[in-house]
Amino acid sequence: MAGSRWEVTLVGQDALLVKMQSYASKSEETINRVLKESGGQLAVDKITNLIPVSSGDLRRGHRHAKSSKPLNVQYFNLGFRVRPKKSFEYIKYPDLGIGTSQRNQPQDFMQRGLQMAVDPITEALIRGFDELNNN
Repeated sequence: MAGSRWEVTLVGQDALLVKMQSYASKSEETINRVLKESGGQLAVDKITNLIPVSSGDLRRGHRHAKSSKPLNVQYFNLGFRVRPKKSFEYIKYPDLGIGTSQRNQPQDFMQRGLQMAVDPITEALIRGFDELNNN
């Protein structure tokens, strides 16, 4: 998205850090598995819920990003990247307050959605480590 990059750090996530230390040899594998199974989709859902919808476009029958699965998730080691699909690149304008939205305040729904996803993703990671304990 137009040079925007946000990263989330795990500050105050002591329970997760303890689990990661307890299963040091399996931490990387477990984190990658959980992020791919549920973490990326949790982030996409939180971000999508915050995408603004213009009421004028809805009246004209416009297919809007919010109801059209506009985001792709790319997974890499110990993380993932959420980006809009090519046909929905326009959502960067209200998010960043640029282009056609330059007179408006940035809505930062990508960053806010990612922040809202941190706790559910952390809980999923803790459950992933708990499953190791059960095996």
